[in-house]
Amino acid sequence: MTTLARPDLKGFRTALRVSPSLRQGLPVTILLALAAGAGRIIAPLTVQHAIDAGLAPHTIAPAVTIGGIAVLVAGSSSMVLNRRIHDRIERALAGLRRAGLRRVHDMAASRADRLPSADLVTRLTSDIDQVTTFLQGGGIQFLTNAAQLVIATVIMCAYSWQLAVPVLVIAGLLLAAMAAMQKVIARRYHRARGDLARMQSAVAESVLGGPVIRSTGTGERTRAKLDEAVDQARDSLLRTLPPLHGNTSLGELAISTMTVAVLLGGVWWGRRTGLTAGEVVAMVFLVTFFVRPLQFLVQSLGEAQNALTGWRRALELVTTPSAVVRDGTPLPEGPVSVRVAHVSARYGDGPLVLHDVTVRLEAGEHVAIVGRTGSGKSTFAKLLTRRLEPATGTIRLGGVPLEELDDNSLAGRVVIVPQDPFLFDDTIVANVRLGRPSATDDDVLDILARLGLHDWFATLPEGLDTPVGLRGDRLSAGERQLVALARTALADPDLVIYDEATSGIDPATDVAVQQALAALTHGRTTVSIAHRMITAETADRVLVFDDGRIAQAGPHRRLVTEPGPYAGLVTAWNRQFGGVA
Repeated sequence: MTTLARPDLKGFRTALRVSPSLRQGLPVTILLALAAGAGRIIAPLTVQHAIDAGLAPHTIAPAVTIGGIAVLVAGSSSMVLNRRIHDRIERALAGLRRAGLRRVHDMAASRADRLPSADLVTRLTSDIDQVTTFLQGGGIQFLTNAAQLVIATVIMCAYSWQLAVPVLVIAGLLLAAMAAMQKVIARRYHRARGDLARMQSAVAESVLGGPVIRSTGTGERTRAKLDEAVDQARDSLLRTLPPLHGNTSLGELAISTMTVAVLLGGVWWGRRTGLTAGEVVAMVFLVTFFVRPLQFLVQSLGEAQNALTGWRRALELVTTPSAVVRDGTPLPEGPVSVRVAHVSARYGDGPLVLHDVTVRLEAGEHVAIVGRTGSGKSTFAKLLTRRLEPATGTIRLGGVPLEELDDNSLAGRVVIVPQDPFLFDDTIVANVRLGRPSATDDDVLDILARLGLHDWFATLPEGLDTPVGLRGDRLSAGERQLVALARTALADPDLVIYDEATSGIDPATDVAVQQALAALTHGRTTVSIAHRMITAETADRVLVFDDGRIAQAGPHRRLVTEPGPYAGLVTAWNRQFGGVA
């Protein structure tokens, strides 16, 4: 399965580049974190001072005052810091979603076509939601804990570097073990997030395909496939638990050892160096403030790694190279000529499915593409629309190499009408207006009139405001074709690639589709992937694909009289439909 490229995610360089809001006011954020951390540590220092002074009355009041101020500073700094970081993070995540969605539209079509849509949706939704969930559950404390850890280390060394050494050595060993364990956990969470995305894809497929599953009696097979996906996702998540539990146990052992080492070492060292009781108590407090961030890190490593994995997956999408050609050559105005020279094509690393195709389509010409299933018809269409890059050879539109054409110039000028058009869950007028967003209702009505769709429009229960439903499921297959043709006509393209639908269209609607198609293709360069011989008969020229090559080319009236695959297709069609188009 095709995957997204892994960007360089060392440190936060990629995150800071993709999400500039994280850099805004960073020095102030660091100062607030230091203030919050320092405020927590000042309190034990005041306790030490009071104890060493014999708890004299003149020392208690200042100690309590300073300690209270420190607690107040720590609390207020933490509150401001939390709000500030939440704001920056949520802005960054919102920007990440927007950038990811743009990249879905900008990435190479050949890559997008081979990526599961559920995986892309997961990267933009639940993966990013994991980051928010972690932050709301306490992840924001990482920054204050880090500052507290640094300050506690400095003060411990100042009080007694001899007692600080065993603490730092144990902490270093713990961090080294956690770093090694985190690599294992990261790999397992990355796989788990991918398996969850595949499970969601299987769930969506089984829900949306419910009518087909019921009508074909394939419920048992579908449930087996879904159960397999659920079990795989469950097992992937379970595999993350052993290293997490082992890491937690190791962390608790290390933290307990640090505390015992300071207590016993402090008493032993104090007898020999004159270390005061207050200093020993302060060291115990400092160790507590030192180990608390470590304990928090150990206990929340699973949630943190899950959030980081979600962030990485979103960043992988955002940093995938864009295939958009900006500042390229504009497409010349008017009907577009097509020049295909020695083009071969393959999908991914697979074998060639198109072999050394050379053909010329004149501006304004209507060319029908025919051939058996798998002969290369759809591949040829994908090449013309940049949904697939040729392995060898060149393609020119209007005399300009296809790869050099500016995307803004191509938009609306080269349009494909697929066999099963996608409609958004909105009204008919909203879906048609996608062809030209600035169009008015009168413009849409005018297009419907030009395409000869008066009779069909009159049957709509709510006129232009008729809802089409999810993916257009309230409309028939033929009506979805009519909406797609109207949308294409409103865009006023110069090259139309039409993948003809052959099933689910009643005769009356089929007549309307053919009339609309004839009006749409008039004066425009048109490539029709023909599944019916009537389309080939009415085209200016027919290209017959066979085994990835152009086997025949010419008008219908000539090809039908010549021996070859085209005559065989016509004979098979007439035998099946009795000559009825």
